[in-house]
Amino acid sequence: MTTVSYSRIKLGIGLPLALGMFWLGLWVWSNFTGSGAWAAAFMAAVMVFVAGFFLRYLVDNRIATIGATTLEFHGLLGSRRVRYDQIAEMAIEVTKQNNVTQRHLMIKPVSGAGGKMRIAEMMLEKRFGGIEGVLDLIDARESARPPEPFPLPRRAPKPSAAAPAGWNERGAQPPAAPERARAGGFGRKGL
Repeated sequence: MTTVSYSRIKLGIGLPLALGMFWLGLWVWSNFTGSGAWAAAFMAAVMVFVAGFFLRYLVDNRIATIGATTLEFHGLLGSRRVRYDQIAEMAIEVTKQNNVTQRHLMIKPVSGAGGKMRIAEMMLEKRFGGIEGVLDLIDARESARPPEPFPLPRRAPKPSAAAPAGWNERGAQPPAAPERARAGGFGRKGL
């Protein structure tokens, strides 16, 4: 198993910056009026959640654990394990806002296996070579899986004549056929 982690140095720098922006937003909101004060209050509220992100990953900086058959994603609120055959798409997402380009590894499981998982390249440790290295590592583990054996065809069981209708749909077993009585009875021969 290989563990992909966020950098504790980057997280350690980000937490005080988020807390500083929180206190700055509170100070502006309490000392000024108008739309700028409300924008500062909104910024302070957002920084509470950003600081929670940094604090959560400072405690445990693992973001993903790549195993032989599964990928375990460690998100903000919990962990989720997905088999490689449940992954529908993996791609590198590039977003650009205010001249800042951010790249994420987006892992989209098949429907019913949960929502999208994102790994931010900006916060990753340098040991895997960025987001491409993590993607190559997942691809290598996924292609190294042993092929599944050819499945044998399965036939549905056939009910006996004494079985009630629909017994195989409910998962019940058909009733056993009564044993045939032996000729002659108990202790008597020839009857």
